[in-house]
Amino acid sequence: MNLTVNIVLGNLDPQLLESNSDTVSFVKGALEINGVNVKVGIDQIDPNSINLFFHHFNFEPKFPIQLKAAGISYGLVCTEVISPQGIWNYGAEGEEPYTQAAFELAAKNAMFVWCQMPESMQICREINPNTAQLKYGYLDSMASVTRLPTSFQDIDLLMSGMPSSRREKIMRALGDAGHRTYYASHPLPVYIRDALLARTRLSLSLQKTNRHRIVSVTRICHSIVNKVPLLLENPDLSSDYARFCLTTTGADILSDIQLHLANTNLEVWAKDRHEQLADEFPMGRLMAELLEETIYPHL
Repeated sequence: MNLTVNIVLGNLDPQLLESNSDTVSFVKGALEINGVNVKVGIDQIDPNSINLFFHHFNFEPKFPIQLKAAGISYGLVCTEVISPQGIWNYGAEGEEPYTQAAFELAAKNAMFVWCQMPESMQICREINPNTAQLKYGYLDSMASVTRLPTSFQDIDLLMSGMPSSRREKIMRALGDAGHRTYYASHPLPVYIRDALLARTRLSLSLQKTNRHRIVSVTRICHSIVNKVPLLLENPDLSSDYARFCLTTTGADILSDIQLHLANTNLEVWAKDRHEQLADEFPMGRLMAELLEETIYPHL
């Protein structure tokens, strides 16, 4: 079956283009493995393809209705955590009420909704029954980091991602404890992030605020594909992905990091997780199952 998916990113804030780049690359690569033609652009709607959007439509909330009225097919990737009560990111981001309304309008009119987070499945299925979980995993095309030998790794701890005062405070404390740290106060271009990961002993996935409890599956999978050990703070123990990470709680993060740096063979640990992810979560297979569930029956 000749299928084309047109990934459209114009609904995103410009600052989110970098932070969503791994997500887009994972989806694009997994689709292509399954023989799907994929295009990526900003605002080029294709009436002959399935147009795929990420996130929501704060700028143009009526746009999904216009697409449906024109008979243009589109799907939506829900990248956020939405509780069964409809609370966006469990209220951690302090989003305005129209955020949920804009997302609901887009999801209701979509051909399908793919949820990154299992927590979002219930509310999304109530809005659109053709909803399924978008599962991430091992993908050869995401191997973008050439790790330097241990003797050349001059960064002990790296934190990349959206800025927050909480992350800045933790990284400052780690630096004061004598660790060689790097934390950018803004999202980094992928090529810079990858160059830093090549030099890093242990990458960190720190919660943005004390209210967040997010397991960033794209960060985890990208790290493990590239054999970069990752420490996940406040893991959801029910998550399929927390076991691919070293874990810590917010209260013990300083001592846990010290313990792992001193006592864990991080390179061997990361190689073992790499093999485990490749065996258990090949993303090509996961995407094939998703296409069979949400797209092919509706063409």
